[in-house]
Formats: sequence, structure tokens, C-alpha cells
Amino acid sequence: MGNTGNTTVFNNYYDASDIAVVNAGYQKKVDHSFGPYANNYHVLQYILDGQGVLRIGTNEWRLTKNTLFYLPANIACKYYADLDDPYEYYWVSFIGNKADSIMQNCGLSHRTPLRVIDSPELRKLFMRIFKNLHSNQSDYTYRILSDLYGIFACAAESSDIPMTENQSAFVQNAVAYMNANYENGINIRDVSNHMYMNFTYFSEQFTKSTGINPSKYLMGIRMTNGALLLKTTDLKVSEIALRVGMTPLAFTSAFKKHYRYTPKEYRGHAEKTVDNN
Repeated sequence: MGNTGNTTVFNNYYDASDIAVVNAGYQKKVDHSFGPYANNYHVLQYILDGQGVLRIGTNEWRLTKNTLFYLPANIACKYYADLDDPYEYYWVSFIGNKADSIMQNCGLSHRTPLRVIDSPELRKLFMRIFKNLHSNQSDYTYRILSDLYGIFACAAESSDIPMTENQSAFVQNAVAYMNANYENGINIRDVSNHMYMNFTYFSEQFTKSTGINPSKYLMGIRMTNGALLLKTTDLKVSEIALRVGMTPLAFTSAFKKHYRYTPKEYRGHAEKTVDNN
């Protein structure tokens, strides 16, 4: 056991056929930073409060309250606390023959290493593991492993939910930003930056939540509004292109691909439809 400042760690090895707990701890420290470093075991951490940043390779994610995040074994990771609002978290480290497959079933990997789970039960599971690691009770090993599998269950259950409240708010915010700014020529990286999310993670989560790639979704907004302007105004195609945040050439190409008509053909077809009515 070690205790330095507000960091407490209990180290041990509790053997099981599939999973073995290596250590567990609690952290609350200003200016905390770890890595980049590759552990030879897997780590799950749960943010109780505060904020921070996680980096794996060139990807970066924002850590906030109720974030469960995963540090894969043998992959260099770096994470650090926000200077103004440093995080507070529990962690548990583990190894085992089935660790990789369990994490896969939980939907966690080095590409998608985190998930926001607002769960009092998840907090209790981490806290109990932390406390039981220095318990003198004869059944502490089974209690620890039971709680670790409880954490796995929470993670797996959250990945099976089609659209949580957090995901719904996330999609609504992203779409609202697209609708308010598409005419300014924004791209998906601009949207992910606005959401304070890593580009790759944002794209994966948006697609998972909506079933539509965010680039395709943004293009759909532009095409719908472009078509509306073609039908309801006398603006030139080049002017409409600028109104939806695109160059005339890119707009014409994308419009034809989307509607199977060039903008001029679409406008002519719309005018004929009105005349026939």
C-alpha cells in the first residue's frame, strides 16, 4: 500500500482463471499528469468530478465527470488534469486471458476508450474494490472480482443502449451547430472542435448514435437548403453555392451526386412542376 498526498494505491495480485486484479487506487491531485507510458496491464478509470485530457497516439479526448475511460495494455497513453478543474477518480488495473475480449464486448478500445456513464452504482463498485483490497475479510478476493465484473456489466450495458440521454444531447448540440453554421463553410473537424471532442471519436459516436456519417449529414443539410433556394429564389447557382458554404464547382458536383440533376436541371424541373400545377 502507498499513500502520497491525495493519491492512494493498493497493490496486490488476486488470481482468477480469466481475470486477475493487479491494483486499485484513488487520485485527486492538482497538476497531475501521467505518461506517455505503456502499462503491461489493463486499466479502467472513473472520473468522479473535475476534468482532464486523455491522449492515445495522435488522438485526444476530453475527460469530464462520470467518464469511464480505458487504458489498454501495452499501448502508450497519456492523461493529465485540467489546471482550473482537476479531476478526481478511482481506478482498477487487471490482467487475464479474457481481458481483451471482455473490453471488446464492453465496446472499449484504444480507438473508442471512453464513455460517459452517470451511474451511482458504478461509483459504488469502484469504491468497494478500493476498500476491499485492504480488507481482512476471508472472502475479499471474490468480492473484488464480483465488483470488477459489475463494472464490466455497466460498461457493456451502456454500449447496448441505442441512444442515452447524453448521446441524445450530444447529437442535438452537434446538429444545431451544423444548422447554424453550414453557410460559413464549416467541416466536421470544426464541429468536433466545437464539441470539445476528438475528431475520430466524434465521427464514430455520431454515426453510432444516428446511423449516418456526420460528413454525409452535414452535406445533406447543405443539399436540402440548396434545393430550397433553387426552387424559391432567383439567385444564381454560384450565389446559392456560397449561401450553403461551398464553392460553385463543389456544390454543382455534390448536388448532381445527391439529386441526380445539376442545379440548373433541378431548377428547371421544379419550375415545370409548378407550371403543370
